[in-house]
Amino acid sequence: MHQFEKRFRINTLPSMKKLSLLFILFCFWNIAINAQTPQAEPRELDFGKVQEASFLNSYLLIRNTGTKALILLRADAPPEFTVSVGKKIIPAGDTLHLNFSIRPIRTGKFKETIKLYYNGSPDPYSIEVKGELKKLLAKDLSACVNFDPKSGSFSNGNASIPLMSKHSVRFMDSTTGKLIKEGSILYISQTSREKSERSTYDGLLESMIPIGPYAFVVTAPGYGTLMMEKYIPVGGAKETFMLTPSPKPEVEKDSLQKEPLAEIPKELYNSTLLDERVYKPNNIVFLIDISSSMKEPEKLPLLKQSMVKLMEPIRPIDKITIVTYGTDVRIAVPTVSGNEKKRVLELIDTLKASGVTAGSKGIQTAYTIANEQFISGGNNQVILATDGAFRVSVKDRKMIELSSKDPNQTTILSVIGFSCKPDALKMLGELTNQGAGSLIQVNNSNQAENALLDEIKNRSKR
Repeated sequence: MHQFEKRFRINTLPSMKKLSLLFILFCFWNIAINAQTPQAEPRELDFGKVQEASFLNSYLLIRNTGTKALILLRADAPPEFTVSVGKKIIPAGDTLHLNFSIRPIRTGKFKETIKLYYNGSPDPYSIEVKGELKKLLAKDLSACVNFDPKSGSFSNGNASIPLMSKHSVRFMDSTTGKLIKEGSILYISQTSREKSERSTYDGLLESMIPIGPYAFVVTAPGYGTLMMEKYIPVGGAKETFMLTPSPKPEVEKDSLQKEPLAEIPKELYNSTLLDERVYKPNNIVFLIDISSSMKEPEKLPLLKQSMVKLMEPIRPIDKITIVTYGTDVRIAVPTVSGNEKKRVLELIDTLKASGVTAGSKGIQTAYTIANEQFISGGNNQVILATDGAFRVSVKDRKMIELSSKDPNQTTILSVIGFSCKPDALKMLGELTNQGAGSLIQVNNSNQAENALLDEIKNRSKR
């Protein structure tokens, strides 16, 4: 009996192993059939008609509607797609965002499939992405278009997502209330810093732009520049820009021509005042380096001292703009007349140095404003205040040189260098040669006292 039981146990051992194996296989099979199927919202993403773009960005909501964890293993898509999904686990009842971008290689209609592979099934879960691209852009303000499925309208489970919001504007004369026929807007995205200018010749302008925060620079010939900030929402925006006619210079050319220059008292030339009989109207755009290297006592503090001294004799016929650059470029004081010098002085007092140097972008912004505010027959000048060198592209150098030689709209570039090293002075000297301006070195308080005032007087002398 004992031998029989022993023999029975030995004979049944393989059967026990088989049962164990079958039990394990059953468990895996049970897990497999109970593995959750992902549910994409939306399952079909329709971009509609894209008027112009270079990149299309959006996302999908992947939901696990089951009772067990779902694991996304990989996502397969065409080469122009970039899909952000790794080996991600979605707990039961939870969701995650699957982000993707498309870099179209041609215009026309497109219809592609993203295949999601997940645990529990050898077959992928397919998501369709379609739309139509009218114009393929290079990098520009509207080149990269972002879409939020939640903000689109949904119909039968399919998303119809607006590509860009419509910004509708009118240009109006603030004094007469009449439509201004010719005008333009420079859109500056506050997220990407990309720029795009749109113009009109009938007083009405409709622009399709991505949603987000913007700085607007609104201009029209014969009118003062309007600068403002605004967030363009998904539903778009409508507004009217009321522009004020530019004041005519108070200097009467005829009377100046009749009055010989020799009759002007010589002491006015040495005075700290900017007598209108002696000095032309000024359009000055200050481009100020506020990167961290300007913190030193002989740099930004000396610049503030010089600017405060300059503001004393500034007249109502003069225009002042302040653009700062550090990590980014900012229009710290939009163009104001001498009547608003208090605003400039308040800003000067708050300037603090931090960040890195974005000098090249600063030059572009400064010249754009200088051209917009151009005073015919006046001194139009960009004054760069910095302590070091930075990269300036060949294109920007050419712009500086051409602006200094333009007989109809001459704008010169001068540089005030604060405790600059020899290599920086060499680079800044090259810029002033191209810009037909002056390179002024400031190393102490005495030099800073009248540095800016002397430069303005020298350049605006009749």
